[in-house]
Amino acid sequence: MSLCCRLPRGAPGISRCRSGPAVTERGARGGPSNPRKAAGAVGKLSDLGARAGFQPRRPRPDTEVGGDPPPPEIKIANARSNNAAVSPSANGRTGQFSPFKFGLFGGLGVLLAWVIFLSLDTLRDTLIVIAIASLLAIGLDPAVSFLARRGLRRGVCVAIVMLSLLAALAGAVFAIIPPIVNEVSTFVVSIPTLLEDLQQNQTIKNLDAKFGLIDQVKNSSLFQNPSDAAGGIVTAGFTVAGIVFDLAVVLILTLYFLSGFHDIKKAAYRLAPGSKRARVSELGDVILKQMGGYLGGAFLIALQAGLVAGIFASIVGLPYPWAIALGAFVLDFVPVVGPIVVGISMMLIGFTQSLTIGIIAAAFYLCQHLFEAYWLYPRVMKRAVNISTGAVVVAIVIGSALLGVTGALLAVPVAAAIQLIVREVVFPLQEEA
Repeated sequence: MSLCCRLPRGAPGISRCRSGPAVTERGARGGPSNPRKAAGAVGKLSDLGARAGFQPRRPRPDTEVGGDPPPPEIKIANARSNNAAVSPSANGRTGQFSPFKFGLFGGLGVLLAWVIFLSLDTLRDTLIVIAIASLLAIGLDPAVSFLARRGLRRGVCVAIVMLSLLAALAGAVFAIIPPIVNEVSTFVVSIPTLLEDLQQNQTIKNLDAKFGLIDQVKNSSLFQNPSDAAGGIVTAGFTVAGIVFDLAVVLILTLYFLSGFHDIKKAAYRLAPGSKRARVSELGDVILKQMGGYLGGAFLIALQAGLVAGIFASIVGLPYPWAIALGAFVLDFVPVVGPIVVGISMMLIGFTQSLTIGIIAAAFYLCQHLFEAYWLYPRVMKRAVNISTGAVVVAIVIGSALLGVTGALLAVPVAAAIQLIVREVVFPLQEEA
């Protein structure tokens, strides 16, 4: 069969096979008289065929030269040879399980986790201070933004807000410290008189005769070792100094966080992948808005509690009504626990005045607590944070168990953020799966 007959008709440069010397398979087997000329003719025909779009046939890898498929034994052998070329070698250097490596990396992982745990436990107080400062910055940012929308520069707005906060703290200190000092001084001076009055009481006489209460009080370390009492006073002084230092650090960090609030947000959002950065920014803004709303709602509830407590103390004649109002305002920021402490304190102060005032204070606290816990708080937090009352209670219990009072303060906004992430991220992923 002539090689040129394999070319498609109408190929450029080829008119007929008769126009040139035909090279046949028989001639190829027989051997041409001039090998160079025959090779040149075959090369020209190959070039012309390539120009015309002719592609020579290539044998498939799973067929033999004659076109018949190989038997199954050959296929299995070829597959085994291919797998052997890709799979790890027999010496175990590639992909083989190594107990030594597994134990080494597992031990390093456990050691790293233990170091992180110890570091977090050591830095617990510092992290709490940073968390409180961050939460304050988030809560004060709406006020700064409100002033900035009125045409003021952000630095001026931050200065106004921080000065207002400092003025409020100074007023609180001057309102609550003098009454506490006076009460403590009066109590220390009246201790001997109180002991004499107790000795004249018939019930106390019977208990003293049976258990020796008066002698135990007189023989206590407070009276026998004044140095112990002085040491307690020094310890209390160091505690107060530590609280003042932490408060100063919180205020300084809050100032820095407020000044660079938007830059900090942008830097945090840039940690997300570019394809998901817009979604992360949207969710982050919503979370920050909910945290700010929670702090605003908590401020309104605490302000209501402080005003009501101060007005009640003034009406019934309790001593230091402004100090009571301030204490109710501050402690009301601590959910569940704070109002209980305020109510018990008011009842005790009322009973020091008279039995009737103590009973009235107890009734007032009960009504105020029911109103705040079951009507005001759920409605305000529903609008501000959009979280259910049951979730609020569970979050407060968990936060209090983990971090105490600070955990109770941070529990509700963190729970709101987790609820938002689950609703906007986890649930859609589960629906798509």
